Parts: sequence; C-alpha cells; structure tokens
Amino acid sequence: MAVPASMTTLNLSGKFSINKTLSHPPEEILELQGVALLKRKAMGAATLTVTMKHNKNDSGEESLSLEQTIAGLDLGEPEVKVLNWVEQTRDTKLIGTVLTKAKRAKVDEVENAYLKEEWSADTLENGCILVHVTPAGTESWSAEQTWGIGEVNGERRHVRRIAFTGPNKKLEHRFVYDYREWC
Repeated sequence: MAVPASMTTLNLSGKFSINKTLSHPPEEILELQGVALLKRKAMGAATLTVTMKHNKNDSGEESLSLEQTIAGLDLGEPEVKVLNWVEQTRDTKLIGTVLTKAKRAKVDEVENAYLKEEWSADTLENGCILVHVTPAGTESWSAEQTWGIGEVNGERRHVRRIAFTGPNKKLEHRFVYDYREWC
C-alpha cells in the first residue's frame, strides 16, 4: 500500500510491512553478515514489520525510533537513530554488535549511484536518510543505505536502498514497504 501523499522524509512516522514481491530477498545479505541458516530461512518466510517514529528535539536534532518485529523471532530492543552522523554502538540479537551512523543528506551528495535511484520529487528536495552500518571490531562487511519515499510502479512507497559490501561480494538491494498506519 502506498504512503499517504502528505508523507515525506521530514516525517516518516508510521507502521510498515515489507513487500516481498517488490523487494529483493534478504537471505544473501544475512548470510554474508553471518546469520545462521535457520534464522535466514525463518526471516525469508516471515513478514518484517517496522514501526517508525520520527522525532525532533527542541534544538532541531532529528531522530528515528525504530521497532522491528517478525512473528516468532526476537529481534531485540527498539533502536534510536539520531540523524547527526555520530557513530553509535548497538547490540543486535541477529548480527551482533554493530557501529551505525545516520544523517539527512541531499540525494545528489550520496556517492553510490544505486542509492540515488527512484526517489520521489519531495525526497530529492528534502533529502533522504543516509545510514552506514558495520560490525564492531571487524571490517568484514559494510552497508550504506538510503531511506526515503520512492516511486515504485507509479506509487509512493517507503523504500530502503542498500549497497552492501561483504567478503568478496558487493550487493545492491532494494526493500519496499507497504504503509499500514500512522503512529
């Protein structure tokens, strides 16, 4: 389901479910991140739901509060991404401890060409959310991501584009989400 016409990257608050038909399967990235086969299969069969609350504090600093759920899997505590490009350490149940940083960025400032594709006019105007994730203590893989409102089959959708670099492999994946409700 498309996002409301009023939704932009200035407020991405909402509940979303992964659209498996429009998205790349996550299994290959999960394998390169070291996720066990049974968990990869369970995640591939289940539907990921993301509840996101877009906040701004009194000084204007933005943050995204994220809660991801998959039926039958404990993905751990909710995550807060502060959009200030300051590295944060996060312990995850799925892929271990990671270093992550995020910020709002103009799409034309993003280096990877794949991460710049298929954005809506308002995402081009207001900027996308740029996210970088690596495992703590090793550089075995990295994921550069852009989040925003994309144009998919003529509809406005919440989209996350990922440029993943793993051991001897580079992947480009797109995850498209169905809008469920505002929150």
